[in-house]
Amino acid sequence: MSVFTVELKNQPRELARLCEAMAGHGVNLVLCATTRGEDGTVAFIADDEASAETALADAGIGYLSRPALTIRMENQPGTGAATFRKLADAGVNVDLLLPVRVSDDLFFAVICVDDPDKARRALGVQVIREDDFALLPRHPAAGSGLPLDGDQAEGTVSSSRMGGVL
Repeated sequence: MSVFTVELKNQPRELARLCEAMAGHGVNLVLCATTRGEDGTVAFIADDEASAETALADAGIGYLSRPALTIRMENQPGTGAATFRKLADAGVNVDLLLPVRVSDDLFFAVICVDDPDKARRALGVQVIREDDFALLPRHPAAGSGLPLDGDQAEGTVSSSRMGGVL
């Protein structure tokens, strides 16, 4: 899985232009965006990365694509602190976090780190295997569980549907 980042002007129409380009190629997104001054950054995952690359190229939007990990945490105070302490103690720097699913019990995020192998070792079962991520339902109605060590967990990561309103 990859995270795309694009730099856009902080002005009307820019986010719409990005989302329209994706919609025109049938790509669904989970995204977050922030601005600083006259510029903004959008980070997103796409349900079809090849089509997302084509959509960006066709729209003339420059981008970076970076490998990412999907992690899960209990949705309770202190879990983030413990998770990011494990990474810090392993010498891993997190440079992007994109929430992809939040339930009452669980929080799933896609992260970009400077050393994915160290991050996998430090976080162990908190890292969702890419094979498991690919098996997730394409729509929340299609299923309610996420493969977690052979069990089903309440709450799902649905990269293809969370951004469906775009």
